Amino acid sequence: NHRALSTTIKPQQGLIPSTQLFPRELCFTPNSRIFTSAVYLSSSPQTQIGGAIQTINDVSTTAELLASVWDLIRSTSDMERGEERTILYPSMSSKLTDASWVSRFMNHLDTCKDVCEVFGISNVLIPYTGFPLGGPFRPLLGFTVKSYANRGADQEEDFEYDPLWDDSDDYWGDLDLGFDDDEDEINSEAALPDIVGEAVPANDDEMIQVTRRWVDKMMSDMGICPFTSGPDMSGMPMGKVYYCVDRSSKVEDLYAAYWKEVVRVEQSTEKELSTTLMITPEFALNNAEMFECFSGTLTQPLQSLDVEDLLQLVFFHPQWSFRDGGDRVGDANAANYARRSVWPMINILRTKQVRMAQRGIPTGLVYQQNERTLSEIGSHKLESMLRKRDWQDIADVKINRGDHEALRVAKDFQQTGKFDEKDLSFEFDATPAVNKVDRSQIDGGDMVNVVFDALERRLKKGKLTGVETSATMMAADFLLKELDSIAKSPPPACPFSH
Repeated sequence: NHRALSTTIKPQQGLIPSTQLFPRELCFTPNSRIFTSAVYLSSSPQTQIGGAIQTINDVSTTAELLASVWDLIRSTSDMERGEERTILYPSMSSKLTDASWVSRFMNHLDTCKDVCEVFGISNVLIPYTGFPLGGPFRPLLGFTVKSYANRGADQEEDFEYDPLWDDSDDYWGDLDLGFDDDEDEINSEAALPDIVGEAVPANDDEMIQVTRRWVDKMMSDMGICPFTSGPDMSGMPMGKVYYCVDRSSKVEDLYAAYWKEVVRVEQSTEKELSTTLMITPEFALNNAEMFECFSGTLTQPLQSLDVEDLLQLVFFHPQWSFRDGGDRVGDANAANYARRSVWPMINILRTKQVRMAQRGIPTGLVYQQNERTLSEIGSHKLESMLRKRDWQDIADVKINRGDHEALRVAKDFQQTGKFDEKDLSFEFDATPAVNKVDRSQIDGGDMVNVVFDALERRLKKGKLTGVETSATMMAADFLLKELDSIAKSPPPACPFSH
């Protein structure tokens, strides 16, 4: 049913070509012209041709494209078998004509299928070129979602009886597998209070208010996030914290909602919206591993799809555990509460602000400081407050930002808009200098000896000063870059070769 049209398209009677008719003529290379079937639209941006619905969407950024694609996937999850829907993206031609970018985009969606319920099983996303599938790469015009679902059919597989399978309860007989079912073992949660109220309140405002109290006490007062000031302001420069609740329980719905929030950040200024806390109470509330798998699919496209310059992500969950190889048993478990919240949350941060913060405050220093602060409170008290959704037990506890290096530097920057020279120089013993020092101050030195000397001091003294740490980090960075340069350089010519 497709027919090639020239650049001059005459409207058929009763049909009006869209003002954004796509494509009239696509010039992807200087010497080639690609024609495809025209999409005639009536006064609405949507039309039905044969059995397929086609729409034009004028998105222009990667975040907007992902929001649109996931909305398409989400909205078509209940289509009948054989139904399909296509969206064309004329303003994304610079990306969709790049074979490498399209490959990375499709790889990202393939990764997402691993955690989806419907996508990749009952419906699929197909690149739309206006030509039959197969053959060499053709620049994309958009994407088609097609359904393979059998609505109304029995979805359960009916297997024949297997005489070799024994599903009786006494299959294992008296075999001792080494499991100890004694119930008199000490239950570490026995003395913890029950969760106060509903696990997931019906009122969004109630959840936002609880989250605001948590941010105010844990992130701000306790200094877990050095750049948070109260529940409403955060970032560098300071801007508003935006709270939202999304009650999606299906992964496809949550992807669509998440990318819409990314677009909100993209289209707002730093002062209007510095950071977003997206509360997702209905998704993986009691399954931290599932939430972590989902989180991985959100971080994966940051670099591969060039979204890294826009945003960075931090995730919170009631059962979150750091996977840093550290001892997280007993009191050491308290460090996990830097990322444990009442409900699962996605924190959308601006990359520009994150990188500015990292200039003056090393991430490792913040982690170490948080671990000390939280360990003083103890994991039992932290978990009790989280369950009660009440932090009155530490109402009088507030970190003095002037006494902690990372918090002091953050506070000074927020007040003045710049880092003090003493926090970036060797002339003062300040730990934040680890992230930015003057390379000329160590140029000409023996970098290997600097590292060896630091290891010896670390073993004998137990710790390094800020200046020593800075010099060691700079030396290590120099050596790694030199090794990388050597590895990438061509091998020298053999003097005996002819």
